[in-house]
Amino acid sequence: MFRENKLEQKKVLPFFCLCLLVFAASVHAEDKKTDYYAPLYAKPLAKSPLKDAVSRVIELPFKIAKWPIDKSLVLTENYRLDKKTLWIYDQLIENGVKPRLDSLDFTGVPAYGAEFDLVRIARQKERFPDFIAKSWVNHGVTSYFQAGGELGAQRIGETGLHVSSIVQYENRRDETFYGIGPDTSRGDSTSFIEEKTKVGAKAGYEFSSSLDVTAQVDYNHTNIKNRGHEGKGDITQIFAGENIPGLHGDAYMDFSIGLDRDTRDSKEDATKGSYQKLLIKFTEGVASSPARYFTYQLDTAKYFQLASPRRILAARLFGEFNQRVNGGNVPFYEMAKLGGSGMFPRQSQTSRAFVYNRFFGESAILLNLEYRYTVWQYKEFKMKTVVFFDEGQVSKDFATFRLNGFRESYGTGLHLSYSQLVLLSFNVAHGREGTQFYLENKLAF
Repeated sequence: MFRENKLEQKKVLPFFCLCLLVFAASVHAEDKKTDYYAPLYAKPLAKSPLKDAVSRVIELPFKIAKWPIDKSLVLTENYRLDKKTLWIYDQLIENGVKPRLDSLDFTGVPAYGAEFDLVRIARQKERFPDFIAKSWVNHGVTSYFQAGGELGAQRIGETGLHVSSIVQYENRRDETFYGIGPDTSRGDSTSFIEEKTKVGAKAGYEFSSSLDVTAQVDYNHTNIKNRGHEGKGDITQIFAGENIPGLHGDAYMDFSIGLDRDTRDSKEDATKGSYQKLLIKFTEGVASSPARYFTYQLDTAKYFQLASPRRILAARLFGEFNQRVNGGNVPFYEMAKLGGSGMFPRQSQTSRAFVYNRFFGESAILLNLEYRYTVWQYKEFKMKTVVFFDEGQVSKDFATFRLNGFRESYGTGLHLSYSQLVLLSFNVAHGREGTQFYLENKLAF
């Protein structure tokens, strides 16, 4: 009996193994037939005509911007234009010429110039590495002309001490003026020519590559020439009944001391770090000039990385206070100014929903906030979208600032850069006086 049971077990075991083999083969066959990467739905989902239309409208501006960029990048890659351009730029710098493109107005008229290192041009940089001898020329086709030079020395006695003398001539042919204070009207639009000559000397100490203190004394002579053009009236006629200090020009001396601290990773397109600029200046009129006042100015900004270098929050605070001394006055063209994009050679601070030089005042306070997000990157090229907000006000002094006197700007833009050098910046800003467009090659701060 035991032997028969044992024989039965021997017969069942092969049969069981055969069944297991057949089952495994069938499972393997099913696995080979099954496509684990197939979509969940066998039929495509029905399209919504409205949703597709909205999507096409939203993506259209990006497609329009992307097409020329892609074509330009292909051309740049094929002909190595980026490397050739950088090589040419480095060669110019090495030979003492630094080209400068200051701004592009929305009209497309460029402002250009160059700085010349005369020591490098004379091939004497190795013999006199700390000698300063340079000049510069800047020209805006319809707005300004500037030329100047500097002569001096740095790292004197192998320290951070530096001294130099400066001479500069500047002619601003299209300056605008709407009156003094926060409640002026754009209807009182005037224009004038400002011609300024400056001769000065400065001395300072550079404690490190990021910290410098400099004292400076300057003689300034300013001529104001009045004219009305392009729909703007003559400043002497529209403001004939008002006391506008410095309306006919002035001559004065400036005595100033400034502290500069800069830890940004790039002065063109910073992603981290900060800067602080503090200036204290005393101005004394020459001969019969009634100018006499102190100027206190603070300009500081901080750049925050929000969990990634692609997301940057930039915040800037600017404040200026001009305090008259012993009945003296502040020439209107030396007052604090708000309006425009705040780029050199323009002097008014960044308040982008308003035109250049829109507000004049003896004091000013301004806050700029920007969120910059890198939406596209190819090698060293980057495109950023920007959302910004500006809030500022001018007044006679800080005690007279009021809540309803602040003027806000808000808007958005696109910035294209290469290796933290801004190639193109397009911004649209809106405020209570309308919408302003800016096409430039630098950021506001």
